[in-house]
Amino acid sequence: MTDPLVSILMVARNTAPFVDQALRSAREQTVRALEVVFVDDGSTDGTAQIAQRHADEDPRVRVLAGPQEGLSAVRNASLRAARAPLALVLDSDDMLHPRHCEVLMEDWRRHKAHVAGTNMLEFEVSGSQLETRPFARGPEWGAPRFISAAEYLRRGMVGAGELSLGYLKPLFDMAFLRRHSLVYDQRLRIGEDIDLVIRALLAGGQMRYLPQCTYHYRRHSASTSHRVTEADLQALLSATDDYRLPAAETVASVLAARRDNLQSALAHLDVISALKQRDYAGALRVVMRDPAARAMTVASITEALLKRIGRQPASRRASRESLLDRASLSRQLCARSNVDSALGRGAGSDCPQPGDLRLSGTSR
Repeated sequence: MTDPLVSILMVARNTAPFVDQALRSAREQTVRALEVVFVDDGSTDGTAQIAQRHADEDPRVRVLAGPQEGLSAVRNASLRAARAPLALVLDSDDMLHPRHCEVLMEDWRRHKAHVAGTNMLEFEVSGSQLETRPFARGPEWGAPRFISAAEYLRRGMVGAGELSLGYLKPLFDMAFLRRHSLVYDQRLRIGEDIDLVIRALLAGGQMRYLPQCTYHYRRHSASTSHRVTEADLQALLSATDDYRLPAAETVASVLAARRDNLQSALAHLDVISALKQRDYAGALRVVMRDPAARAMTVASITEALLKRIGRQPASRRASRESLLDRASLSRQLCARSNVDSALGRGAGSDCPQPGDLRLSGTSR
C-alpha cells in the first residue's frame, strides 16, 4: 500500500447502528491514498467487530484498541497512530461526502493552513424521511476564508448565541501539531476539540473555513450528549489558564472574556442547583449579580418548557428507525450537499465513484 496522504481518525464506543455507514463513507473517498485509523474504546455492542470486517476487506483500515481512559485519551491514541501528513476527524456516527478529503486537501495545497474545517450538512433520518440543513447559513458562510484566533474564541462562548465553530470537524497539519507538542488535553471530558484548535491558533497556526457541506453530521436520539458539570467547567477553566498568552491585545482580551464566560456558566449551574432545591432567594442573588448567568438560565428554562410542551427542535425528538439503506442515504446526502456546484463543476456529478480524484496537480 502506498504511503497515505491523509489519515481519517475515528474513535468509537458503542455506535454499532451507524459505524458501518461512517466507515463506508471514509473508504469511498475520491482520494484513494488514505488510511482509516479506527480506535475502539471498549465497545460492547459489536462496533469493534463491524470495524474489523472493514479492515479485513480494505488494508487501508486499521482497528486499534483504545485505552478506555476518556474521550481525549482515545483521540490521542488515534493521533499517535496517524501516519499521513494530514489527519481529519470523523465521528463514528457521522458520514463524509466522497469529496471531503479532496476539498480539504485542495485548499491545503493552496493555503497550507494548519487547521481547516468544512461546513456541515446536518441530517436526521426518521423512517423513510430525510431532513437536512447546512450548519453554517447566511452570506458570511458562503465563501472560504481564514478564521482568526479571536473569532474562533468569540464564537465559542457558552450561551452567546453565536454559531460555534467548535462543532466543525478539523483537519490538522500533523507536522505542526508535533512541532508544537499539541495533543488533546486529557483533563477535559467535553470541549476537547475546541481546546486543541485554540491551542493550535495560539501557537501561530492558521485556520481555514470552507463552505462546502462535505461533512455530514447526524442528528439522532442516541447522540452522545453530556450534562455539563462543575468539574467539566473547572477543567475548561484550568485549560484556559494554561493557554500561552498571545502578544495580540485583541486575542488576550477575548481569552479574558472566555474565562469570564466559563465563570458565568459555573454561576448558571449554581442557579439551577438552587432552583432544584427551591432556594429561590439564592438563585435570585446569583442571577442579579451575573447578567450572563441570568441569560443562560432563561435560555435553559425556555428550552425545558418547549421540550415539555413538545416543541423542541426536531433533532431533540426521538426518531423512528431508519428505513433508508446506506446507498440511498449516501446518494441523497450527496445530492443535497451541492459540492460540485460550489466548486464550479456543474450539476449532476455530486456523487463521484471512489477514486474519481479531481485534486489539481496530484496523481492517484
